[in-house]
Amino acid sequence: MSLVDDLPNRVHLVEMLPRDGFQRLDEFVPTDEKVEIIDALSTTGVDEVEFTSFTHPKAVPTLRDADEVAARIERRDDVTYRALVPNLVGAERAIDAGVDKVNALVTVSETYTKKNQNRTRTEVLTEVEDIVAHAHDHGVDVEAGIGTSFYCPYEGAIDREETLSIVDRVVDAGVDEVTLATTMGLANPVEVSEAFGRVLSKHPDLDVGLHLHDTNGMSLANTLAAMTVGVDRFDASVCGLGGGVVLPGDLSGVGNTPTEDLVQMLDRMGVPNGANFGRVESVAHDVAERLGLGTPSHVLAGGTVERVLETVERDEGDNDV
Repeated sequence: MSLVDDLPNRVHLVEMLPRDGFQRLDEFVPTDEKVEIIDALSTTGVDEVEFTSFTHPKAVPTLRDADEVAARIERRDDVTYRALVPNLVGAERAIDAGVDKVNALVTVSETYTKKNQNRTRTEVLTEVEDIVAHAHDHGVDVEAGIGTSFYCPYEGAIDREETLSIVDRVVDAGVDEVTLATTMGLANPVEVSEAFGRVLSKHPDLDVGLHLHDTNGMSLANTLAAMTVGVDRFDASVCGLGGGVVLPGDLSGVGNTPTEDLVQMLDRMGVPNGANFGRVESVAHDVAERLGLGTPSHVLAGGTVERVLETVERDEGDNDV
């Protein structure tokens, strides 16, 4: 049996730049520019765009225009538009704004939950039930995004049983999907495959996804490991922008898996994913230029087969006598 035999028939991609990426920035991206970028991302062929967070403006000031963004973006029938919601109030706002799906945030770490949401984990989980009930009453799906599924900045390595118990709780609450997040970006392929293997063993019909940060440089390896055990939905961010957890100085620019790098890998491996690589690369270049990011991904730095071979051929030509 080869590796190809273990790969999914199709991978579903969720673009995180407008929420996870813009949330990380110190400067507020003007609403007009946000809308332009979201509309461009919607044309890349990704399945979903997490376009904002309906969080209190004081908590996330860079996304204080969530309602206006929701009203102004151009919705495409082939794209699911979802938003992160930290509580029922946020879910109500998101649903009133016409989202297709809400991402109900839950974190495994009790310490992180208290510091990030100013509530206990039990309080958050109880409210997930209310979010599910309200969303389903309005025909809106609910994804449970499980933060600190592997590591926490305050508690270190997370006990696998703790993560599984949170998955059990949100499944019992009636969520439609569950996504495990490598919030610290420290998980390795063995940890990822073991975690999802256990989740899917207990919940074989569960729609599961993986949200990756690339702190340790293993996000694409973790993607592959997850695919081999049945995961077919992945969050990524154009230019890799995202994250927010405090990191050592030299890693300050490290964020999520760059969408362009992930799509290149999937295409080269022959894994259908719906995205148009050329369009993704073009939008990534535009975003990098708009936000002054330089070349934050392998693709943008020229790390494609075509670009590398063209460079080699040109250099050899320059050396001809």
